[in-house]
Amino acid sequence: MGHQVAVPFPDGALVGMVTDLLNNGGAIYEMGPTNSAMEEVLMARIGRMMGFPEGCGGVMCHGGTLANLVALLAARRWTAGPNADPWRVGDDGQGAVLVSEQAHYCVDRAVRIMGWGQDGVGLVDTDDRHGITAEGLDAAMAAMTAKGRRVVSVVGSACTTSTGAYDDLNLLADFAERHGVWFHVDGAHGAPAVFSKRHAHLVAGMGRAHSVAMDFHKIMGVPALCTGLFYGRHDHSFLPFTQEAEYLWSDAEEPEWWNFGKRTFECTKRMLSTRVSAVIEEHGTEIWGHLVDRLFALGAELARQIVERPQFVLAMQPQANIVCFRLIPASMADAGADAINRFTERLRQRHLEAGPQYVVMTRYGGNVWLRCTLMNPLTEAADLTAMLDRLETLAEEVTPL
Repeated sequence: MGHQVAVPFPDGALVGMVTDLLNNGGAIYEMGPTNSAMEEVLMARIGRMMGFPEGCGGVMCHGGTLANLVALLAARRWTAGPNADPWRVGDDGQGAVLVSEQAHYCVDRAVRIMGWGQDGVGLVDTDDRHGITAEGLDAAMAAMTAKGRRVVSVVGSACTTSTGAYDDLNLLADFAERHGVWFHVDGAHGAPAVFSKRHAHLVAGMGRAHSVAMDFHKIMGVPALCTGLFYGRHDHSFLPFTQEAEYLWSDAEEPEWWNFGKRTFECTKRMLSTRVSAVIEEHGTEIWGHLVDRLFALGAELARQIVERPQFVLAMQPQANIVCFRLIPASMADAGADAINRFTERLRQRHLEAGPQYVVMTRYGGNVWLRCTLMNPLTEAADLTAMLDRLETLAEEVTPL
């Protein structure tokens, strides 16, 4: 119920043990030919399932933070054009990215890594459901332009880490097309909604993106770390890097899909495709839709139970399996925001120490919230009830400051 950590399928974990013994790196084909071919086929196949056109592709890497960085490196080069190659000669340090104020911190980190500093992040205002607004996009673009910044990408969240909120991806795709910028989707947590008939509407427009990051090691049940960076066009996967490495390949410019070192930040990497393949072979791709439906239903059930309890406050109706809430005792009904925030922090710490459940905490809108991410499909409604009961019991032990 705490962090975004999958309960992995045994198949993927056991195959990982076998491939760890083989220890075939994935920088070039001769180091791991089976894995190279498998990854190429898988990324195209899954990409088409996500709504990308024929000719899509991508690479696997270790984590969504790395995938988002590589996608923005592709965006920087794509917007610069052939006559101003930032990979070879650097740039003027005035690039910028537009992203939700609720987005994961790794987008901000990627912008700083690329040398654009704090001012290279254009935070876009969101609505009361924490989704990017059209007005916010226009205002953020105007603000960046006024500062002399060159916006290279707009990033959509599918979904945000704090609250599980989905941006309107069609809105962002239209904006990107209108301004000629790269459209990237950070779908590390919530992109698998595309595999569910019931929840695919949450990611409508994702197939219009230039790139999408999606973690296999969250909702999709693959052991960590395993992330897919998908591109709408296969040739875009060569944008981030072009580098001489005579001991690996003879021609840095030749688009050799089988030599993954040309398309990834990593040189050696684990045989990631085997874990995903094991899950597909054992359960079929439809298992991902079932997981999404089950985990998102648990989020809805927790929200239902919260609103039925007078002392609890639900931050917002969840769109996914991330639920934010807090407990305000009757004795604190008239307390100020600071006092309630301090009480929430102390309650969470007490619960962490006393157990037996485990929830985390987040801050936004000036308030502190308890936060659950329902990741185990074997969780039942009774488990959620027990967690809320326990918080009520512990709240009686926490003295407001």
